[in-house]
Amino acid sequence: MTETGGPPLRPADAPPLRTVFFDLGDTLMYVHPDVPTLYLQTCHDLGIDTTPEDMQRALHAGERMYRGALRAGRNFESSLEEARRFWQEYNALILAELGVREGRAEMARAFSERFWHPHSWRVFPEVHEVLRALHGAGLQLAVISNFTDALVAVCETHELDGYFDVLVASAAIGAQKPDAGIFREALRRTGADPAAALHVGDNYVADILGARASGIPGVLVDRSLAGGRGMFDFALRDGIGGTGGVRLDCPVIADLRELLVLVEG
Repeated sequence: MTETGGPPLRPADAPPLRTVFFDLGDTLMYVHPDVPTLYLQTCHDLGIDTTPEDMQRALHAGERMYRGALRAGRNFESSLEEARRFWQEYNALILAELGVREGRAEMARAFSERFWHPHSWRVFPEVHEVLRALHGAGLQLAVISNFTDALVAVCETHELDGYFDVLVASAAIGAQKPDAGIFREALRRTGADPAAALHVGDNYVADILGARASGIPGVLVDRSLAGGRGMFDFALRDGIGGTGGVRLDCPVIADLRELLVLVEG
């Protein structure tokens, strides 16, 4: 259910809503069937003998590397080159943790190709219904995502591109959320007024605080409220996954159908 008792979605004197921006991963789409299983399947295809328990340990090591990169201020999704470099290092670490000693570079590339492939993603059940309703109401829709250049192909493959006027991928424009640069670029491309816009995403820091810094109010999607799992819930990453009952200073919804109630209200 939507959190109540917090601040209103938008100020009472705000202009009518014209534009809704969406994050992609864990907001509109998810990795299928989940990240650990996808990596296990890739290992099987590569002839790597491992277990779910070994994979869990390896992915936790990767998560520690990810957190270290964030603490060091590494903007590894702000360019295609840096994204490729970072995920190559990340996947090589996973393979090392699994005991792979030879051919790691080539196998690491195979992990990245599998993860970013459009067929490794699925659309959440309510998404088409909600996007149709918002589009039918005359709202301009766009995507702002920390993603590689695969963003367009992923959206096209799953027939989402027709809803959106603009798709903004961090690796393509040189800034990643929560950097205000990616939000400014989305505003520029859409011609949207921040006061007449809204951003919807699953990460409080990247999506809510990032959008707010550009004058765009945000709505947090926490699918754990309805029993869902986030892409990286296996690692309990800060800012992603369940809000754990903490009351935040923004509306919190369990799925996008609740967004329609907020917008209509």
